[in-house]
Amino acid sequence: MERAGISIFVEVRTVNNRYLKIGLRSSEPLGAMELPIEEEIRRFISRGSVQVTIRMTAEKSTDSYRVNTALLSAYRKQWVDWMQSEGLPLPTEWQTSSWLTLPGVIVETPSEEDTSDQWLHLQDTLRQALEKLVAMRKQEGEAMVADLRVHLAEIASHLRNVESQAPRTVQMFTERLVEKLNRLYQQEGVQVSPSDLIREMGIFADRCDISEEISRLKSHLSQFETILSREDTPGKKLDFLTQELFREANTIGSKANDVLISQEVIGMKASIERIREQVQNIE
Repeated sequence: MERAGISIFVEVRTVNNRYLKIGLRSSEPLGAMELPIEEEIRRFISRGSVQVTIRMTAEKSTDSYRVNTALLSAYRKQWVDWMQSEGLPLPTEWQTSSWLTLPGVIVETPSEEDTSDQWLHLQDTLRQALEKLVAMRKQEGEAMVADLRVHLAEIASHLRNVESQAPRTVQMFTERLVEKLNRLYQQEGVQVSPSDLIREMGIFADRCDISEEISRLKSHLSQFETILSREDTPGKKLDFLTQELFREANTIGSKANDVLISQEVIGMKASIERIREQVQNIE
């Protein structure tokens, strides 16, 4: 954008990050404008690594420069002293143009009005760039939400299979236990009382009971959908819920002690991992 003799270019890029991290790059020192630039960015973006590149070029007037006469005099005095110490004749004419090229002789002195004007134009350009970025991220977010809902449906499907399989786990354990005891009785003559059998079944049933984990996992899935539908900036909450989804699925896999349930848990974990990757992109 070019306005009032000031040409400004602003580029804003974002990548995944759990927190807001702002990086500024500029063709010249931004000075006092750095803080308001960051404040402007925070108005539009609350999460992600944001890299902002700024290039500003302003037309200079004669009032923007001055001659550092004290430094120029110091240069001249040192040169005269050296010529005299070497016994060399001083020139009758001074080449002024060559003296003006010495470091620090010409000093740029931007006025407060120049800085104020630059910030107004930069703020306008930055705001337009951020508005375009937010619009683009919104479109990407809508596609992302649709993808997340697909993964949530996959998890719910695996969970229904786990829930239907869970009651059979105790039954299968009982059948295997009875079969093993019968074999021991035939081979070794070992007898087990009904009370011992019932106690073992009770211990196993309690240890592999996954009803609470199933209930919590259902609740987390419902909360996930609610947050997706109602929250404007759901990223951090969804990140936390994703961790809870993984925790419950992992507990189900370790407690169930069943091959079919383990296979369903593997499917759930795969979907949760895809959700975890996507959630990092959500503000």
